[in-house]
Amino acid sequence: MNTTEFFELLESHDWYYEYSDDHKAWTKGSIERKTIQAIIQEDPLYTKMYLAMSDYMFKPLEEREGLVKPKLEDYRAYDQE
Repeated sequence: MNTTEFFELLESHDWYYEYSDDHKAWTKGSIERKTIQAIIQEDPLYTKMYLAMSDYMFKPLEEREGLVKPKLEDYRAYDQE
Protein backbone atom coordinates (compact mmCIF):
# COMPACT_ATOMS: atom_id res chain seq x y z
CA MET A 1 0.00 0.00 0.00
CA ASN A 2 1.37 3.40 -0.89
CA THR A 3 0.80 6.78 0.73
CA THR A 4 -2.02 7.74 -1.63
CA GLU A 5 -3.92 4.50 -1.04
CA PHE A 6 -3.54 4.79 2.71
CA PHE A 7 -4.68 8.41 2.73
CA GLU A 8 -7.75 7.45 0.67
CA LEU A 9 -8.49 4.69 3.19
CA LEU A 10 -8.33 7.21 6.02
CA GLU A 11 -10.58 9.64 4.16
CA SER A 12 -13.20 7.03 3.35
CA HIS A 13 -13.16 5.41 6.81
CA ASP A 14 -16.31 5.89 8.89
CA TRP A 15 -14.66 7.41 11.96
CA TYR A 16 -17.95 7.35 13.86
CA TYR A 17 -18.96 3.76 13.10
CA GLU A 18 -19.04 2.91 16.81
CA TYR A 19 -22.13 5.09 17.19
CA SER A 20 -24.05 3.34 14.42
CA ASP A 21 -27.29 1.50 15.12
CA ASP A 22 -26.71 -0.49 11.93
CA HIS A 23 -24.77 -3.65 12.75
CA LYS A 24 -23.46 -3.93 9.16
CA ALA A 25 -22.00 -0.42 9.36
CA TRP A 26 -20.49 -1.18 12.77
CA THR A 27 -18.95 -4.44 11.53
CA LYS A 28 -17.52 -2.80 8.41
CA GLY A 29 -16.07 0.06 10.46
CA SER A 30 -14.60 -2.31 13.03
CA ILE A 31 -12.88 -4.43 10.39
CA GLU A 32 -11.59 -1.33 8.65
CA ARG A 33 -10.24 0.08 11.93
CA LYS A 34 -8.37 -3.19 12.60
CA THR A 35 -6.91 -3.00 9.09
CA ILE A 36 -5.80 0.59 9.64
CA GLN A 37 -4.28 -0.29 13.00
CA ALA A 38 -2.27 -3.10 11.38
CA ILE A 39 -1.07 -0.83 8.57
CA ILE A 40 0.14 1.94 10.88
CA GLN A 41 2.42 -0.58 12.59
CA GLU A 42 4.33 -0.94 9.30
CA ASP A 43 5.49 2.64 8.77
CA PRO A 44 5.94 5.69 11.01
CA LEU A 45 4.62 7.92 8.21
CA TYR A 46 1.32 6.02 8.21
CA THR A 47 1.14 6.47 11.97
CA LYS A 48 1.69 10.21 11.52
CA MET A 49 -1.05 10.35 8.86
CA TYR A 50 -3.45 8.40 11.06
CA LEU A 51 -2.83 10.58 14.11
CA ALA A 52 -3.29 13.78 12.09
CA MET A 53 -6.62 12.59 10.68
CA SER A 54 -7.73 11.23 14.05
CA ASP A 55 -6.95 14.55 15.74
CA TYR A 56 -8.91 16.39 13.07
CA MET A 57 -11.90 14.08 13.47
CA PHE A 58 -12.03 13.83 17.26
CA LYS A 59 -10.53 16.92 18.90
CA PRO A 60 -13.15 19.00 20.69
CA LEU A 61 -14.27 22.02 18.67
CA GLU A 62 -12.60 24.46 21.03
CA GLU A 63 -9.26 22.68 20.45
CA ARG A 64 -9.66 22.56 16.66
CA GLU A 65 -9.09 26.27 16.14
CA GLY A 66 -6.32 26.56 13.59
CA LEU A 67 -6.35 22.80 12.93
CA VAL A 68 -6.59 22.14 9.20
CA LYS A 69 -7.91 18.92 7.71
CA PRO A 70 -4.94 16.83 6.55
CA LYS A 71 -4.38 16.76 2.80
CA LEU A 72 -2.66 14.16 0.66
CA GLU A 73 -0.27 16.83 -0.58
CA ASP A 74 1.12 17.05 2.96
CA TYR A 75 2.46 13.50 2.53
CA ARG A 76 2.94 13.11 -1.22
CA ALA A 77 6.70 13.79 -1.02
CA TYR A 78 7.00 10.58 0.99
CA ASP A 79 5.16 8.47 -1.60
CA GLN A 80 7.79 5.97 -2.73
CA GLU A 81 5.55 3.69 -4.80
